[in-house]
Amino acid sequence: MFGETLDYWLLRSLAHRRNLATEAQLDARAAEASAASFEAAMPKLDKLLRRFAGHLPVDARASYLDMGCGTGELTIALAGMGVGRITGVDFLPRSIETARAHAARMRAGNARFVCADLHGWVPPQKYDVLLSFDAFEHIDEPRACLRKMKQLLAPGGIAVVCFGPLFHSPFGDHMWGFFRLQLPWRGVLFSESAMLRVRRECFRPTDPARRLNEIAGGLNRMRYSEFIEHVHASGWQFDYLAVNTFLPEGSVARRLSDLLARVPLLRDFVPHNVYAVLRPR
Repeated sequence: MFGETLDYWLLRSLAHRRNLATEAQLDARAAEASAASFEAAMPKLDKLLRRFAGHLPVDARASYLDMGCGTGELTIALAGMGVGRITGVDFLPRSIETARAHAARMRAGNARFVCADLHGWVPPQKYDVLLSFDAFEHIDEPRACLRKMKQLLAPGGIAVVCFGPLFHSPFGDHMWGFFRLQLPWRGVLFSESAMLRVRRECFRPTDPARRLNEIAGGLNRMRYSEFIEHVHASGWQFDYLAVNTFLPEGSVARRLSDLLARVPLLRDFVPHNVYAVLRPR
């Protein structure tokens, strides 16, 4: 907004160091993840089902693939809800180790976990339902990922996708955890280099990333309009598409959000979360 140096000093004045952690410390925390985080997964899944308004199927006859499953909370919750078979895949070893440990503890026999990069992973089967929760804003090449997803899908299958916040939404920089005062649209207003400098000093000192797509987990800066373009260009169609469904149905805020998301000049700056069901075209 004001140049790299001034941007840095402004952001630094608003930051705190209470959540400072090295990658080694994050690995240790993941290994010690408490059962409470998994016990909270069922209410989270219930909330997700409501936000999809009946478009997220739970089918005991279907096979599921949870892409970018993280530490497996939702994967295990879906297994407990009664889906047929579910596989969770993530590229971070600490996440998969935690997921496997909790799946064993909770006797989730119909859930398995694989540590792999989805871009190159070749599964032993195809799946009826592909799931992608809170991952699409981190994928470096979303269009290539959407094409890969078609290769993983069984005939007649669907992909259920939700993600956010998108980078150009009010808090899309994913850096709310180390600011005392939350300025909206930080990612749009301030330089990338200034933001990452503050991130290294106040949040992740052992992450040397100089670009947002290089941070652990990645951040692709994808716009809402770009996501729609990627879906169509990669041969999918929408069975369902909604944004910001955490806002109450029929409320003024929800109606305003839906209206602004259809205005070409504003549509990229309003959608915080996207909820979509895709089917091969």
